[in-house]
Amino acid sequence: MKPTKIHGLAAAAALALCSQAQATAVLFDGINDTTTLLYTSTVDGATLSATVKFTLTSWSATSATFATIVTNNSFGPGQNALLSFGIDVVTPALKSATAGSGWSASVDDNFPSFKKVDLCVWSGNSCSGGPVGDGLGEGMMSSFNLVLTAEAGNNFMQGITFTSPYSAKFQSVGTNEVSVEFAGCVASQPGCGEGGGGGSGGNNGNVPEPNALALIAVAALAAGLSRRVLTRPLRRTS
Repeated sequence: MKPTKIHGLAAAAALALCSQAQATAVLFDGINDTTTLLYTSTVDGATLSATVKFTLTSWSATSATFATIVTNNSFGPGQNALLSFGIDVVTPALKSATAGSGWSASVDDNFPSFKKVDLCVWSGNSCSGGPVGDGLGEGMMSSFNLVLTAEAGNNFMQGITFTSPYSAKFQSVGTNEVSVEFAGCVASQPGCGEGGGGGSGGNNGNVPEPNALALIAVAALAAGLSRRVLTRPLRRTS
C-alpha cells in the first residue's frame, strides 16, 4: 500500500459525525473535477476520521481514471484501521474497476451493513474486510489510481455520478477493538462535518447501543432512497 505518515492530526478532533439522512450525488464531467468524501464518528472511545479525495484525470467514453488519495486521521484506543470504502450507486453502470498500491476495487459487491454497493475499494481480503494489518492505519495516507470501465452500451462522456450512501469500514476500533461501518458525506456539502444524524452501519459481530440502532435505520433509509429517488447531482468544478 505504501502509506505515508501525515501530520497535523489535531484538527481531526474537531470533526463531527456527517449527516447522511438524504441521498446526495456528485457529478464528474470534466478533467480535474474533484470531490472529497469525509468520514467521522466516535466509537468505543476512539475518534474515527478519514477522507477520500477523487480527481478525474483521464476520461473517455468507456474508461475513467481517478487519482485517489485516502487519509486516516483517526486516534484513540484500538488500531482504528480503514479497510474499505464504497459508493452506493455509480452512473453510468460499471463493468469493472481496478486500483493500485495495495488497494483493490470491485463492482456490485457486498458491503455488509449497506448490502450491495456499485463500487467498493478495499485493502484487506475483500470489500467486507480482512487482516487489520492490511488496512490503512492511524495517521497514514495512501494514493493510487482508480480505473473504472463502463458497462457495454454506456458512455462516460455524458458524466459520471457517485450517489450516497458513501460507506466506510474500520476494524479494531476502540477499547473493545470492534468492527464498524458507517456512512460519510461530501466535504463541500453544507452541514458535512457539523454533526447530527449520520448513517452508521453498526458494529459487525457486536450488539449496537440504542443510538447506533437509530443510525442503522438512517443508513437503511438512505440506501433505499439512493437507489429509488432521482437526486440532483452536485456539479464538480475544476
